[in-house]
Amino acid sequence: MNIVKDHAQRSQAIDPLNSFIVSAPAGSGKTGLITQRILRLLSTVNNPEEILSITFTRKASAEMAERVTSALQHANNYPRPTTPYEAKTWDLARLALEQNRIKRWNLLEMPGRLKIQTIDSFCRYIARQFSLETSIGELPEPTEHPELHYQAASRSLLSQLETDNPITRHIEVLLTHTGNDLSRCERLLSELLSKRDQWLPLIFNVADNKGYFDRVLEDITQENLLQLEATLMPIAGELIALIDYAASQVLADNNERLHGLLGICEFPDTCLQSILIWKDILNMLVTKDGTIRRRVDKNSGFPTNNPEQKARMLALLDWCRTQADFETLAETILNLPNESINSTQQSVLDALSYILPRLAAQLDIQFASQDQCDYPAITLSALEALSTQQQDLGITDITLRLDYQLRHILVDEFQDTSGSQLELLTKLVAGWEPDDGRTLFLVGDAMQSLYGFRNANVGLFINSQKNPIGPVHCIPLSLTTNFRSDPKVVNWVNEVFAEAFPQHADVSRGAVPYSQSIGFNKTCQQSGVTFRGFTGEFAQIAEADHIAKTCIQLTPNNASIAILVRSRNHLIHIVPALQKAGLQWEAHGITPLATRMPVLDMMSLTKAILSPADRIAWLSILRAPFCGFSLSDLLLVVNSSNTHPDTGDAIFSQMQRVLESSANSQLSNYARSSLARVTPILTRALKMRGRMDIRRLVESTWQALGGPSTLFNTSDLTDIRTYLDLLETHQKAGLVNHWSSFERAVEKLYAHPSSGLNHSSESANIIQIMTIHKSKGLEFDHVFLPALDRQSASDSKPLLRWQKRVNDDNQSSLIMAPLGAHDEEDDSVYAHLKYEANCRSRFEDTRVLYVAATRAVKNLYLYGHLKLGKANDFITPGKSSLLNRIWTSINSSIKRGDYLVEATETYSSLQSIALPKRLVHITRLVSDFVAPAEVQSAIISGNVKKTTEDSGIAKNEVSFRARHLGTIVHRTLKQIAIDGVDHWPFEKIEQLPKAWRAQINELGIIPQQSELDQLLFAVTTMINDPKGKWILHSHSGGDCELSLSFFHAETQTVGTSVIDRTFVENGTRWIVDYKFTSQNDTESQDQFVSKQIAHYQGQLQHYARLFHAMAPEPVRCALYFPMMALFTEVMVD
Repeated sequence: MNIVKDHAQRSQAIDPLNSFIVSAPAGSGKTGLITQRILRLLSTVNNPEEILSITFTRKASAEMAERVTSALQHANNYPRPTTPYEAKTWDLARLALEQNRIKRWNLLEMPGRLKIQTIDSFCRYIARQFSLETSIGELPEPTEHPELHYQAASRSLLSQLETDNPITRHIEVLLTHTGNDLSRCERLLSELLSKRDQWLPLIFNVADNKGYFDRVLEDITQENLLQLEATLMPIAGELIALIDYAASQVLADNNERLHGLLGICEFPDTCLQSILIWKDILNMLVTKDGTIRRRVDKNSGFPTNNPEQKARMLALLDWCRTQADFETLAETILNLPNESINSTQQSVLDALSYILPRLAAQLDIQFASQDQCDYPAITLSALEALSTQQQDLGITDITLRLDYQLRHILVDEFQDTSGSQLELLTKLVAGWEPDDGRTLFLVGDAMQSLYGFRNANVGLFINSQKNPIGPVHCIPLSLTTNFRSDPKVVNWVNEVFAEAFPQHADVSRGAVPYSQSIGFNKTCQQSGVTFRGFTGEFAQIAEADHIAKTCIQLTPNNASIAILVRSRNHLIHIVPALQKAGLQWEAHGITPLATRMPVLDMMSLTKAILSPADRIAWLSILRAPFCGFSLSDLLLVVNSSNTHPDTGDAIFSQMQRVLESSANSQLSNYARSSLARVTPILTRALKMRGRMDIRRLVESTWQALGGPSTLFNTSDLTDIRTYLDLLETHQKAGLVNHWSSFERAVEKLYAHPSSGLNHSSESANIIQIMTIHKSKGLEFDHVFLPALDRQSASDSKPLLRWQKRVNDDNQSSLIMAPLGAHDEEDDSVYAHLKYEANCRSRFEDTRVLYVAATRAVKNLYLYGHLKLGKANDFITPGKSSLLNRIWTSINSSIKRGDYLVEATETYSSLQSIALPKRLVHITRLVSDFVAPAEVQSAIISGNVKKTTEDSGIAKNEVSFRARHLGTIVHRTLKQIAIDGVDHWPFEKIEQLPKAWRAQINELGIIPQQSELDQLLFAVTTMINDPKGKWILHSHSGGDCELSLSFFHAETQTVGTSVIDRTFVENGTRWIVDYKFTSQNDTESQDQFVSKQIAHYQGQLQHYARLFHAMAPEPVRCALYFPMMALFTEVMVD
């Protein structure tokens, strides 16, 4: 049996008396370790709510809750396992269950008492707890598309330019600086708002603070120059002499900077004033990008007539190559500012220090008017709440004011923490004292931090390993065992990334040294890592072909396969190659929803209904598959205008004119039939505009037109549903609230994972295609990393750059610089901050590639397009490419013959691979198409009231009061299913009656306490019932209050059926209908169940037929009675 090398560290990490910060590399079993610690802590606390576990995503939160709950249930129901880890977990769970029994927590019945939640959820909880003191109030759900709010806030602020407000002169300064370009100024301000949680605490100290920035820049310069001076001191005399010689060999007109060093006799002072001289000295040793020179010539002061001097200089260059990190230091110094912030830049900083806080306030007003917020607003609100408690009320221990006193805090993925989130954590533990029994447990892997674009700062993890968080000192621990990958893969990663990662930690730049891992699994003979390079014009096509051929060899082995890319456009040749090879694939978050033809047709239909004068939209729906007009038919309709043909009448009016006139005979037979079919449907749609929910109007119109029959597969239907879900959130009074906002929201969504083939062949593996960021936390037997040579796009220039630096004594300092004037180059301070940002980006690139490589269990395949240089050597890939980060190792292996590089100038497979055709799966309806009586439709997920007609109950059987109470409890169960049962702890459920009372009052009903008690009993009973919890649990294809539209062929009307709960499990579609009734005293449970089945079987049969029309999967139906915790299956055909 293999021995876990880091067993001692894992055992120490679950010590409930100490705080730890644990470095857990890829595959080291991080989640299992956190699970064990939570179980251990449960055996020591008085209430489970005293333990707070924070994650960064809902998925991670749900997984953690599931791990803990499963461990408790397993220990309660099964004997002790034999494997060491599972046995240890079982022992810890038994201790927790004993405490559960003694304290009567009922954790098995109410697992929601476990406080495992996302950081955003916890921030909202904090803000809500102190809402009265801060006037923050209840925060709405954060919008996924805040950009329009940023623009609105920026535009509103800039509109004060013509007023007499004090802000006017500051806007004038900023506007002049940006070239009086108001739109550019608005864009620059908008871009800053997404990062306001970073700059808002800093900006107040910027005004009139030039002296501070001067001191900071002086310190940075001196720190680096002292290090350079110490490095060069062994060769100082020789270097100075050679520089003086070289300066004497050039003319000032040819090399002014070098000639200026003539007469140098010692190194200059290590200060900002001497930085240009130091840069001139360095230019003798390195190129402008910091690479040590390989040759010197007459232009650098070493003519051919003095080979001795040249040899001496080359010897110095060889010596420099032996100095660790010399090139990094040289590049850093070459990118230091030449001077401090000038007066012009300082005046812009002063203006921004006045403008930006007011911009943030304007955004708050904008959000409040729309009842929305963004994620930074949640964090800032929590910080405001805690600051108010500590400063205004003098409360140092914040946790005393929470519902339960927190004694243990755990943070997962701590490497992705932002500065504001760390500040929040620091405030939470501010009142803790040594040895008071409270602990902080931080877990993460600095080598996997890759969310810098979301404000994650890996430097905080590095700093927290050495310095306390508030009063809490965390003991650093490192896990080394890799339980995921084959030892061959682990060893390759160790060898390559130990060289790729920086050798020394740098908090300010986020430089993370590599930590070695030890493989735990046995070596597989077929496992390993390989690189395949291609040169020539057709390299990308050859790469795609090689990937497809390799996948063909792997698919019969029933192994998981993934193709991970940095950017979606890297798949342009790969997907066609997979299609040609007949391979099945799924692309996750790859295809923008707005590029899918069915969705584009739905957008055109929506615009046409909303705007009859939109000619483009109407022509688009006539061209769509459910109308199917040819171009010649379209031209005939357009030319039927009574007015000028270039402007014309509304297309719909022209359609009606053609239908009723002799022009109808000029249409093709298909168009004539189609026009007669669709015109009445579109006429009804226009009449219902503004009188009907826009989502239901668009959906029912699309369905009546035959839209579902034109879809190619179920993923198209899912995309339509996603579109309609989004449309529903943007509707107001039967119309779209803001069309441009809606369009932008559609552009940010991605289509449902799509496959190249039908999934009927169960034996073939489905290749997963996704971005590297999407793959984090996943694992696959075989991983392909194509296009590693491709470079990322350069960043745009923000209005403001800033950097917080932390020195070895944990003292922080700040540098800020605004964008240069519109007609000038950026000043050297701004350029320096841009260079520092690029350094952080390159370090993150290394971590991105590390994450991608460590997804592999058995095999890792790397690919790159290489270019040959003059000396027949391969040119180093671009700095912003992932391949650049490991090029030294890859290039050495190529030279040894370990990896193959293939030339593609005469690539033989070129004719067999082509780009995908855009309209492969367009299906035009048959000319005599008639909508079936019940056809598939998109799904409405809004809060639709369940009608008595749909439920099969006569109207006089259900009172007005009961219907509305049923609506309230349906909404609640839907919200619980959306959030996840684990996100509804006991104390949250207890607060439901307060919310219900307000909602029922809005419906014109004064609820009785007994009615509220009944509702609470129903919800509590269902959540505590294993079957009820299973129904509400997150499932594939799950939905609540789901409305399916269907078409009555006889009456030519659209009906709607609302399904309480549906989901897919193990390939079977479940339909569950809630019934809030219970047996009476005169009947047995069997009699009650038989009566209910007889009453509702027809309704469930109808639901099943609707789903059968949408997908071939088997359907099972059931009734669930929350008042009785009773589940009964109902058989349907």
